[in-house]
Amino acid sequence: MKTKKFRSLSFKLTLWYIVILGGIIILAGIFQYQSFKDSLLDELDAKLLEIADETYETWYRERGVSWEDAIQKTTSRFQSYQPLIQLVKLKERGGKKIEEVIHTTSIEEGSFLFDVRTYYRADRSDIDNLIYMTLSEEKLGSIPVRALLFPVRGPNIVQVGISLENTEIALRRLMIIMILAGGGLLFLASLGGNFIIRKALKPVKSVVQTAKDISADDLSLRIETGQRQDEIGELVDTFNDMISRLEKSVKKIKQFSGDVSHELRTPLTIIRGEIEVLLRKERSIKEYQKTLKSTLEEAAYLERIIDDLLFLSRIEGLEKKEFDKSVQLDEILLKVVESQELASKKKGITLDIKKVEPAQIKGEEILLERMAANIIDNAIRYTHPGGKVEVSLDKKDGTFTLLVQDTGIGIPEESLPLIFDRFYVVDKSRFKETGGLGLGLSIVKQVADCHGGKIEVTSEVNKGTSFLIRFPDVQ
Repeated sequence: MKTKKFRSLSFKLTLWYIVILGGIIILAGIFQYQSFKDSLLDELDAKLLEIADETYETWYRERGVSWEDAIQKTTSRFQSYQPLIQLVKLKERGGKKIEEVIHTTSIEEGSFLFDVRTYYRADRSDIDNLIYMTLSEEKLGSIPVRALLFPVRGPNIVQVGISLENTEIALRRLMIIMILAGGGLLFLASLGGNFIIRKALKPVKSVVQTAKDISADDLSLRIETGQRQDEIGELVDTFNDMISRLEKSVKKIKQFSGDVSHELRTPLTIIRGEIEVLLRKERSIKEYQKTLKSTLEEAAYLERIIDDLLFLSRIEGLEKKEFDKSVQLDEILLKVVESQELASKKKGITLDIKKVEPAQIKGEEILLERMAANIIDNAIRYTHPGGKVEVSLDKKDGTFTLLVQDTGIGIPEESLPLIFDRFYVVDKSRFKETGGLGLGLSIVKQVADCHGGKIEVTSEVNKGTSFLIRFPDVQ
């Protein structure tokens, strides 16, 4: 199934990147805009204070100058700011009222005024807490006016205002610049972010493509990591490891299927052939008995193969918790040796216990018993009459060591790496004579691995073989 573009991981990551970056840009823009606005208002407030102070100083310094003249002179001096200046005289007694308002003709009568309480509050203020206010009034125009209420002797209030038109123009210009710059930055960052994300996710696409190309018939494909040391590299390495394990597993399954089909087909072919020959014509009782005996042997052989395969399947299906029980390996070993004594005596082989120390390990008793039985049975099976099999179990270097030595026919050096493979038989010419299936040592290896055991095999042709298994001490 092909992933739609707007549902792809690269699209979603890019979108989140744009959203987060856009949020950061907007927050930074708001902070910058507010800082610039506050700076402009601070400058404007300082200019209002300068105009108010100048108006008062003109009236105070020059004797005979009226408030009208002082206001007019200051207005002319600061003409570039087009200030609105008026004097609000407050009534000293008889309640809070405005007694008179003195202003120039540029201020329309009844405009540029606040409520009485504001003026009386301004009269009680000082240089550290002067009242600055923004006034919106139709008579003053569509642009708000920034005003200062400056208290002087009287009680009088010098009220100075400057239009915020220039301030708003500067803020509007800043807003346009920020929108264009922020949009451009976001666009470029989005392109760069999308490029980086696509490049980072490129190995993921390789994983997807490789996964599509992989089949049970070809598991040799691998993804190049390019020596990446990040999470993507770890993902690719994990995927490659998984494919390697799958490849080994599929090879084992194919080999196992081929071996099983061959091993099961042979006795079935023999059984069918003998029965067909038997049915072609009348036979004597002895011939019937001989054929039935041969058929029974082949059926028993089939039963042993199936039993061992089911046992191997059971081992592979066990969970780790099955191996958490404490068991006495020494007691299991002694039990197995006792059960093998009859077989060794019938063949004329000495089965000797050299040393068995108490050994407590974590594991599953039935599996360990089958493992020990297979090793000892294998030693007896491939040892000539008059030979010897020795068994020992002792503790060495923090591990329990199980050792089974025989004086049998030995194993050729080139066959040692293969003896644990399923259905592998060293000497196929003696296959019927020994009765081996080629599964016994596979079971031994599987059980040892499940219990954390390490197997070492040494052998010399016509001199004997030693199987050594080391188990970790539970303590």
